[in-house]
Amino acid sequence: MNDPIALLKKDHREAEAMLKSLADSKPGARRQATLTKLTTALTVHMRIEEDEVYPFVAKRVGEEDAEEANIEHALARDGLAKLHELVSEPGFGAAVAMLTAGIKHHVKEEEHEMFPELKRNLD
Repeated sequence: MNDPIALLKKDHREAEAMLKSLADSKPGARRQATLTKLTTALTVHMRIEEDEVYPFVAKRVGEEDAEEANIEHALARDGLAKLHELVSEPGFGAAVAMLTAGIKHHVKEEEHEMFPELKRNLD
């Protein structure tokens, strides 16, 4: 798989699955392990997008699109921090729901608007 956009989309599916697992989880070691795995995966994914993809987006699609995506990443980082804070506390499910909603919005924009436009402008 040499298509970087396809790899990013694969990451999106994996993150969605981990978020679903967290939403259905009970406090304990498995929840903590899944949260750690999600945090690591999203941190790497966001760094790749911010360092490698969004500079092209800014030049080929629009600076506003790249800036919005970076803001959404900052919100995701805040959401992940809140999950770590609440991992064994009441409110964890609500925090998962909030993060999931934000990530779904972000992924939809990337996959249906930003990535197709970027591909058109790079070909």
